[in-house]
Amino acid sequence: MLRFAKLKQTLFSAARVLALVGFSGLLILATLTTLDVTLRWGFSCPIHGVNDVSSVVMAVVIAACIPSNLINKQSISVEVLGGAVGTRGKRFIDAFASLCTLIFVALMAWKFFPYAAGLFENGQRTWVLEWPVWPWWFFATASVVMAALVQFIVLIDDIILALRGALKRS
Repeated sequence: MLRFAKLKQTLFSAARVLALVGFSGLLILATLTTLDVTLRWGFSCPIHGVNDVSSVVMAVVIAACIPSNLINKQSISVEVLGGAVGTRGKRFIDAFASLCTLIFVALMAWKFFPYAAGLFENGQRTWVLEWPVWPWWFFATASVVMAALVQFIVLIDDIILALRGALKRS
């Protein structure tokens, strides 16, 4: 159990750092876009390549925030049955929801791999700056794989919480 706690803490810390990377990318992108709009409007001098940067950075920004979102359970949830089944039943529903989320995130990770590999094989580049696209998508893929690992830990926690509640009542 001590190893599980250590793994959980390490993954959760890494997810927070990854979210910080994502939000930093978002801040840079917002600053660059604002500067581009200002220069375009005020001086008729746009920054060339802002769309290129946006197209690759946005995938990283979104994917980098998914693990932290899953840790903090900041997903949208509809609690129709929660009140009707009581605390113990709600814990089992939460565990089932965590399982469904894990399946979805794992499928995403599984589909990201061939997409990123295809970008590498094709040598796809951005239009203006001619940056290779594949490194950005491999980073996004790694983030989604990490999200699947994080969600697996969240699922284990939810199962333990549900079973503890069931055992206390028995």
